Amino acid sequence: MIFEGFPLIIGWELTLACNLRCNHCGSSAGYPRPSELTTKESLKICDQFPDLLVQEVNFTGGEPLLRSDWEDIAVHLRDLGIATKILTNGMVLQSDIVSRIKDAGISGVGISLDGLEQTHNRIRASMGSFQYVLNGIEMVLRAEIPLTVITTVNALNIHELPALFDLLQSAGVKSWRVQPIIPVGRVQNSVELGLGEQAYIQLEDFVQRWSPTAKKAGMKLLYSDGLGYFEESEIYEELPWRGCSAGILSCGITSDGKIKGCLSLPDELVDGDLRKNDLWDIWFNPDSFAYTRQFSVEKLGYNCSSCDKGEQCRGGCSAKSYGNTNIFHNDPYCVYKFKNGASVYENE
Repeated sequence: MIFEGFPLIIGWELTLACNLRCNHCGSSAGYPRPSELTTKESLKICDQFPDLLVQEVNFTGGEPLLRSDWEDIAVHLRDLGIATKILTNGMVLQSDIVSRIKDAGISGVGISLDGLEQTHNRIRASMGSFQYVLNGIEMVLRAEIPLTVITTVNALNIHELPALFDLLQSAGVKSWRVQPIIPVGRVQNSVELGLGEQAYIQLEDFVQRWSPTAKKAGMKLLYSDGLGYFEESEIYEELPWRGCSAGILSCGITSDGKIKGCLSLPDELVDGDLRKNDLWDIWFNPDSFAYTRQFSVEKLGYNCSSCDKGEQCRGGCSAKSYGNTNIFHNDPYCVYKFKNGASVYENE
């Protein structure tokens, strides 16, 4: 089968090194991978992007700002005409770092905030991290760099979402993304963070009820990983959902040059190595990203096989499905399913 799409958006794990040991980390970040890409290798990879029509590169980690050459990579991409964004835990954001982010042409910053002070510090396993985040938010906003605050919703912070909204509104935040926790990486050792059926319903109800309030306040409330796929509501601006885009419109690069459809997927799901092959060859390999490119309704898992939205949805977010059930196309925490009852799923 000949695939004709391009990786318009790339997630790039610059390093797995991190100055925190968060309980919910999907990457189990902390120490660098044994053989991370050199600056020369990284810049050479950047040079492959224009031919593949890459439009945006999102730097993640670990903590990407701990990599000493992040600025060199960002500037090189800027010079190639490719937009960059960066996701940080906020711990190293100082005024000089924020200035360098702006001067490097980075077009957006994401900062993680995972609850009110006590909850955030507990999840992040750092007593001072909450205040670092607030300080970082203030500095990024002052520098007039587009900012999105990202909250990984879990059992410890879901009841704090209205208070978090008030906090972010008062801080002047204009974009807030909420995403449910996925049991991949270190979070597998923190079962108390997991969400169940009622929590997913509560989370989607929060998005629906608070989005109009956010809009009136000048804030956009965004969502990820299974929220709002088939809700009949004008608030879901990112619809329509047509299945996971991993290996279709996007892919991820690990800090040692491996290629995954999505960086949220575990490391055993690698589709290539940039130290062995160019990204073009990996991307257009007929065997790459088979879990999305070779989808058929017959591959829907037991949670999704009887759903009337199965062909369109394709079983939901790949990372969420695989992280929870070890197979694709099998999202066990589908709000559409929960709200429509067992009649939607004949096997239940």
